[in-house]
Amino acid sequence: MARALFVGDINVDVMMGGMESLPVVDREVTCKSFEVVMGASTVICACAYRSLGGAASFVGLVGNDDYGDFMLRGLEEFGVHTGLVTRTSQVRTGVTVNLIFENTRTQVTYPGTIAEFEGPELDESALRGFDHIHCGGVYLQTKFRPRITALLKLARKLGVTTSLDPQWDSSETWEYMDQWLPLLTWLFVNQDEALSIAKAASVEEAARWLAARTHCPLIKVGKDGVAVPVDGTLKTVPVRVVEPVDTTGAGDSFDAGFLYATLEKKMGLLEACRFANAVAARSCTFVGGTSARSTYDDIMASLRE
Repeated sequence: MARALFVGDINVDVMMGGMESLPVVDREVTCKSFEVVMGASTVICACAYRSLGGAASFVGLVGNDDYGDFMLRGLEEFGVHTGLVTRTSQVRTGVTVNLIFENTRTQVTYPGTIAEFEGPELDESALRGFDHIHCGGVYLQTKFRPRITALLKLARKLGVTTSLDPQWDSSETWEYMDQWLPLLTWLFVNQDEALSIAKAASVEEAARWLAARTHCPLIKVGKDGVAVPVDGTLKTVPVRVVEPVDTTGAGDSFDAGFLYATLEKKMGLLEACRFANAVAARSCTFVGGTSARSTYDDIMASLRE
């Protein structure tokens, strides 16, 4: 079994669902549901990967607080190894408030431990024994971000495959991206991220730009599935339409599905994209990024429908 190491953000998600409207300045807006669930791009990806049947370990930072306890307990309940997660009393565990109105989601994040994570544990001895390293949510990880290039170079030296889902960079400068792209095995981005990184006017243009700089860019295009360059041609792998309950973590679930299909099941590129689309679609029928707990059999059954 391939051992995957997930490196990055840890925070709780506060889900305010069924809002009567989008937020309005100086006006109280009610919602129909409220939950505190496991959040963070990399956490959701690790949990989804473990649910499918993969072996997952995590590196990150949480506070010495109730939310830190909650996140560690949740990761361990999924079977994700947390021996490399450290704790601090200097700052609190990160929190993201998700304001859900119809099919839209507005997020407000307190970075906390996300911004303070530095990853000093990630030396050669720690990486030996892992087959893959996945990083996510890096543009909130202000102290770790400058270390990622060295991590990717070390992984390449050790023969370890790598993937990155950067999430949105609010500055749109995409610091260090030019260093990371040539070192990555897979790059996961959504349509808006791809257009911004490549400064492109279309997905096709962005895909060409990325394909010239990184081994395998996968562009998630929402309800249309995923677009991926194959032999100089942009292929789009469609996704089965579902009635979404909450899209939180759908992209991270896609990443997990693709990695599991590729690393564990040895699927080809387009077959792995089809499998990953199904993982993402099923996640949208549950509230919160980790609630689906999709198994490999669940996904294969949905693909047969």
